[in-house]
Parts: sequence; structure tokens; C-alpha cells
Amino acid sequence: MRLRHDDGTLVHLAYNAGVHPAEDLENLIAHLTRYAVPVRKRLGVERMGIGLWLSPGVADHLMADRIELVRLRRSLEERGLEVVSLNGTGGRNQEVPGPDWAKPERYRYTMALARILAFLLPDDVRFGSISTIPIGWRRDWPADLHAIATRRLERLARELRGIYSVTGKTIRVGFEPWPGCVLETTEQALERVCGIDSEHLGVCLDACHLACGEEEAGAALRGLAEAGAPVVKLGHLHSHAGDAPGRTGETPNTGAVLQDTLQAMLSGAVSGSAHIEVETHNLMVPGRAKGPGALVSLLAEELAWARTNLTSLGLQLAA
Repeated sequence: MRLRHDDGTLVHLAYNAGVHPAEDLENLIAHLTRYAVPVRKRLGVERMGIGLWLSPGVADHLMADRIELVRLRRSLEERGLEVVSLNGTGGRNQEVPGPDWAKPERYRYTMALARILAFLLPDDVRFGSISTIPIGWRRDWPADLHAIATRRLERLARELRGIYSVTGKTIRVGFEPWPGCVLETTEQALERVCGIDSEHLGVCLDACHLACGEEEAGAALRGLAEAGAPVVKLGHLHSHAGDAPGRTGETPNTGAVLQDTLQAMLSGAVSGSAHIEVETHNLMVPGRAKGPGALVSLLAEELAWARTNLTSLGLQLAA
């Protein structure tokens, strides 16, 4: 969904389609029809954002056959769906993080996603976002691997600038800090990543990570503002306010983080493309167990909650 701030800033709200991963294009399009379209209709909107997860195999397939890439874009348009963000964290499936940034496979996969996203972006949207892993696991990360990863990120930034020069689309890759990884905090991400290219490389903020107090939200936002680094995407957003079995108490309500982060972005204190994604991994088991209809209801509920929070901040639904 698109929402607009008083100053004209466009905010994109989507859900992470990794809740129904597909290992080939046929199943990907089938999942869009089975889940995303009913969610859009349930919300009563003509156009809805979806954060796609593309497996490496699907990404390779789309890069090798432009006709298939055109087919995917048309399939999205015909279903009233749009993509401004891709989930680039997964390996062979959504639950496995895949290779780290010292490995060439990670660079190749991310660049494939960047080129695909530049093509899928709606004509009137200039910015696309891709989330990626926080470099690698800290326990497996000696100094020589850090040097290799840094060179890969420098190359990534150059290639992303090249995409902009050809397409006019800015594709930003956001690194999501996570405990136990090379990048555990926003401060570490600023030090190791954002100094390379603050226009194309930035941070994905995890709302649950901040809401749990593992990193203080105010300090994270101040650090980003001082460095001029972009919030590429705000993700892992949940309501967790209902009494649905298996959901209560798992993770905190992230409404306060949403409000603080969005206000910082809209006020200009923190730069970013205002991409907000409802994370849906916690819906996989209960949703699948009860069938497609139950999963559609859960997805629509989460998106409606996020939409309500955004409109309470003064945003208006955009066409």
C-alpha cells in the first residue's frame, strides 16, 4: 500500500512474501494469486505492495531470460501488486541465511536481485530496497575475511551506481544488524558498511530487535542521522496485540518503534526511502496449518494494524 505524508513523502507498506516461499517462477506466481491477491482484496485497496523473496534459482532464471522477467512484472501488475523491495537474506530457502559476504555467491545473488528490482520497480518509483545479512557470523570472521568482504561491498556500490546511471533507479542494499553476527548494532553497520557509499548502502532496522531493547532505538536513529546514512527499510513489524493462539507474548508490539522511526524519517532527521515491511515468519506455522484462508486473514490483520498506525501519524492513503 502507498501512503503519503503532508510534505509529499511517499511511504510504501508491504508484507514479506517469504511466508510462502517458491523455488520456481510458476509457484511464485501461483502464490501471488492464492495469497497476495486475496489479502489485497481483504484490505480493500486497488494496489498493494509485496516484499518478494526470490530464491537464487529463481533469480538466475529471471536474469537468463528477460521474457520471464517481463512475465513476472506483468503478473504483478495484473494482480494489483507492486514490488519496491526484495528480501535478499535467504539461501536455498527462506529459513537459511545462505553464503556470507566473503563468498562470491553472495555478491552475485545480490547483484542479480538489484537488476531484477530495477526492472520491477513501478515507473513512478525511484528507489528500491534489498535487505541482506549482517556480513556473516562473528565467530567465523577473521580479519582476512573482513578485507575480502569490504572489497565485495565496494564493488557492489560501484555496480549499484552503474544501475542508477542506466535506469535512473536507485537500488539500496540494507544490512540488518543481528546478535552474534559481524554487525550486531547500527553503530557497527555505520562503521563497516555505510562509509563505503551512504547513498546505496545502508541499514535495515529490525523493529522487534529495537523493541526488545537489544539496541536502543533513539541512539540508533541518532547515529544514522549524524552519519547521513539511509534507513533502507524498516522490517520485522508486528502487532502482537491479539489473542490468537501461539502469537501472544512471542515478541513485543512494535508500534512505538514504528512511530519513532517514521517520525525521524519524515522529519528529515534520518534519510531513507520509507519502505516498511510487515514480517510474517511467525505466521508460517499457524497459517499453513489452518490453510490458505487462515493465512490470508492473518496477513490482512497485520497489514491493517500497520496501516492504522501509519494513518494515526497523519499519513493518508495514496492512489
